[in-house]
Formats: sequence, C-alpha cells, structure tokens
Amino acid sequence: MKTIVFALSCIVACCLAAPQGPNPQDVQLVRYVNNQDQDQQGGYQFTYELSDGQIRSETGALKDVGEERVIIVQGAYTFVGPDGQIYWVNYTADENGFHPVIGTGPEGGIKPGQDQGIDPNALKSLVG
Repeated sequence: MKTIVFALSCIVACCLAAPQGPNPQDVQLVRYVNNQDQDQQGGYQFTYELSDGQIRSETGALKDVGEERVIIVQGAYTFVGPDGQIYWVNYTADENGFHPVIGTGPEGGIKPGQDQGIDPNALKSLVG
C-alpha cells in the first residue's frame, strides 16, 4: 500500500513540477496513447504530447518483493521553460525509491513522436 501511495505521489509531483505556458487555454493535445497490460499483470504505458512542447511518457509493471507487490515505473517528461530552454527528466521508481536524471537541452529527455519505456521483455525480467 505504501508503494502505491508513493507511486501516485511521484506522478502528481511530476505533473505539478512542469511550468505552465503563457496561456494554458491555447495549449492543444497533439498525441495521446494509453495502453493497459493485455495479460492482466497490472502493467500500463501512456504518452501525451501538448502543443506547448510538453511531452510525458511512462511505463509501469507490478513486481513481487517478498510478500508485497510493488510497481516498477520508468518514464520521462520534457517541457520548454519560460526562458525557452528545454528541460527534461528521465526517471525510474521501484521498491528502492524514485531515481530521476535531470537535465537541460535537446540531447536528453523524450522527443516528439517517441514513447518512453523499455523493451517489454526487459521490463518482465525486472519484475520476475
């Protein structure tokens, strides 16, 4: 239960951390993908892109750790700051906490048209 609360807190924090553009009413949804795990193992993947340059993508799956099930998450988000600079965060979250890699510039983060996530087979190897 603590893990689910932690994961949801991380998601909310990521959403609130991105700065707003000059007029949010002018921002349009460019792309949206939402996939649930087809084999009912509790996994998910989503991506969205907005016209203001904000992009977010995340993949998650459940993992047994001892007697608990935890969610393993890998994701990224990118946005353009008020200074015109590109800011990005690539992150993982697991039973050991939230692990962000933060940077600026076009060389990191997620790009338009991309979906974050790792190879589903690699994710399954992480979760056992």
